[in-house]
Amino acid sequence: MPSAATALLGLALFSTPASSAEVVLRFGSINTENTAAYDQVLLPFAKAVEEESGGRIEVALKPLGGYGKPAELFTMVEKGTIEMAATVQGYHPGRFPQSSVMELPFMFDNSISGTSAMMSLYKEGLLDKDYASVKVLGLYVLPPYPIFTTGKKIQSVKDFRGLRMRTPSTTVGVALAKLGAVPLGIPLNMIGDTIASGYVDAIAYGWDSTTTTKGAAGKFLADQLKVVIDARLAAPALMIVMNRATWESMPADLKKIIEKHSSDIAMGSARIREAQEAVTKKKLQSDPRFTALAFSDEQRAELQRVTAPAVVEWKANMAKLGIDGERLYTRARELIQQYKVATK
Repeated sequence: MPSAATALLGLALFSTPASSAEVVLRFGSINTENTAAYDQVLLPFAKAVEEESGGRIEVALKPLGGYGKPAELFTMVEKGTIEMAATVQGYHPGRFPQSSVMELPFMFDNSISGTSAMMSLYKEGLLDKDYASVKVLGLYVLPPYPIFTTGKKIQSVKDFRGLRMRTPSTTVGVALAKLGAVPLGIPLNMIGDTIASGYVDAIAYGWDSTTTTKGAAGKFLADQLKVVIDARLAAPALMIVMNRATWESMPADLKKIIEKHSSDIAMGSARIREAQEAVTKKKLQSDPRFTALAFSDEQRAELQRVTAPAVVEWKANMAKLGIDGERLYTRARELIQQYKVATK
């Protein structure tokens, strides 16, 4: 039987302070403080909503670990344990099959065209099954990831063979497996320890996130890695969602405030992440601690050829779920190309 102290700790973790607000939105995030995503997207959103509502809405935003583990946040929103979350679809294998189209290899070159396409897919109803249980505030993708290793230099397809790699999602993992790697699904709060223990040889992860995500023994992940390859193979999809019952119970005027300030939250996230990645990429490629490598156009073409069966398998898996994968994939590619041209 839990002690009184344990019970009080549980109450303290999920309850919110007494508030005069009509609506209190507990907002969990996978982002830490002092990161671009948290400081430049989530905090401004929370403050803008509170200010425009005149205090009628309180957004109780907390960083990574404030309400629960990264892989718990979406379920907590569904159940109403918290009201909002900024999290990653890839933490829930099989739960977001339609959205996984954005995580297939070589889908987009940057997060701006990718995010524009993903939001359009959602508005067109092609991602409807994935988010039926929640209110979507924003969907976006990160810039295609580089690959960091603890020492292995990846200079050809054969260098992937047997490499134990942390993957951001099952879909990205399938593509890595086609290259011969051993994909491992590991939550971001455990990456550092698995690198330190030797369980992981490499990670597909963002340039900037590697310098801001805490690793083992008080280090950042970048301090535990030695080689970086500008692979740009794929990237995960992310979401900012709200408990549906809470949304439906809110007064119409407060809903308008939420919608007003969330209307650009996906594209704002994409623009900020794209800019931050470019800055940190330049820093790490010139950092003497790292051996920085890049694939030639010919090598990238070979990677695309080898990973192409992952797309075929994805379409077959979608068919088993009653989803028209061919239509979804084709439309995603059309939109990405459309937005790619528009942003040039």
